Amino acid sequence: MKPSRRDILAGLSALAVAPGCRSPEKAGPEDEDTGGEGPTPAPERPEEPEPWAPDAELDEDAFPSGVQVGDPRPDGVVVSVWTSEPVLGLMLAEGVEGGWDAPDPSPALDLDALVPVDGRTQFTLGGLKPDTVYSICFSSQDLDRRSRVTRFRTALGEDGWRVLTLAATSCLGRPGQPWPSMTFAAAADPDAFLLLGDIVYATSAVTTEDFLDHYLDGFALEGLAAACSHSALVATWDDHEVVNEFAGGVTDPALMAAGLEAFRLAIPQRIGPGGTGIWRKLSWGRVADIFVLDSRGERDGVAQYLSRDQMDWLKDGLSASSARFKLILNSVPITDYSPMIGDVLDEDRWQGYPDQRHEILSHIEEEALEGILWITGDFHMGTISRVDPLEGLAAERWEVMVGSAGSTPNILASLYDNPEQFPVMFDDWNSALLRLDPGLGEVRVTYLGDDGTVLAEKTLVL
Repeated sequence: MKPSRRDILAGLSALAVAPGCRSPEKAGPEDEDTGGEGPTPAPERPEEPEPWAPDAELDEDAFPSGVQVGDPRPDGVVVSVWTSEPVLGLMLAEGVEGGWDAPDPSPALDLDALVPVDGRTQFTLGGLKPDTVYSICFSSQDLDRRSRVTRFRTALGEDGWRVLTLAATSCLGRPGQPWPSMTFAAAADPDAFLLLGDIVYATSAVTTEDFLDHYLDGFALEGLAAACSHSALVATWDDHEVVNEFAGGVTDPALMAAGLEAFRLAIPQRIGPGGTGIWRKLSWGRVADIFVLDSRGERDGVAQYLSRDQMDWLKDGLSASSARFKLILNSVPITDYSPMIGDVLDEDRWQGYPDQRHEILSHIEEEALEGILWITGDFHMGTISRVDPLEGLAAERWEVMVGSAGSTPNILASLYDNPEQFPVMFDDWNSALLRLDPGLGEVRVTYLGDDGTVLAEKTLVL
């Protein structure tokens, strides 16, 4: 029997894990009154009301893709909608004890945002409260017809401290077919849904509108539709958002620009400080800083995997972060896969750029940074791996590979056995839930399959 939404939420709450192994000098404020008994689990997320159901009639012809919400901050999110309506209404509800209510005060909104251009509008919705659940939909101007509802939660405020739940996957593939593992992950109502690239396979696209057609098709399918409806998205791109194995420095600039424009229009996101604008940081209070990398757009195909600006930004940001966890979203793995595949296609991942790989891993070790977790996709298999073999520089650092959600699974995962470096490795379609407990310093990774069953599970002490 497939688990229900309540089953998944109850299962997450029941994931009791043993205390972690942080030393006293790394203890946080949550440890102050424990009488020397060690770290204490962080509080759970407050209970949320049942899904909001506004009175207006659902019209999926006028609103074929629902609503996409992206890159939450404590005070707002970026919002996108695709529609055939010439003028829109906006319906927003705030979760309160016992149900839903209109936000008070109501967020200010530029009225131009409610007049779509070329059937789309995207804007930043501000004035929201930190760590608060909202539901949003768009409607016809008379409020009679509406889109699907999207539930999202704003990021924790500066001092926010509780368990955080993230969903993640990559490599959707299977055009025209559903991605049910995403639906089961979305049912947990995560604080954010991480998309690690290859969200669309648009290798035949040329113009921005060509690329957008692929996203429009994907948003209508089971899985991605559920992810959009249950959570804010945090996304980076990989090669298939432009062309197979693309590297920004050697790809047709016009093609890359069209792919980038479509990626940004389709998946609402904040513009980062440099380069393509994809690399950026998002923060959830004292719990987590998420560093979103662009692992494609700045490659030169020879020695540069990240630009000097992106590398320095990453190193400086990791060193400056006071969050318990530092998550690095990285569409192509940094793990040393040479024990498994040698140097095959190493130019398509960090391993083919050894100087830069060594630079960032050395920086993390020299700074003795805690809470580092690499999260990646691309290889079409679920793995939890040590970044280096046991005697290597980064042997005590971990990378979680998520997906594929729909692309052909990598059969090598079923043929290779190296539990010391790869304690989790399998080749089923999957999405993952990451339960971050900053009090214990632990991340529980739970992989869900297309039938909602748990494929693998492991707790990492970071």
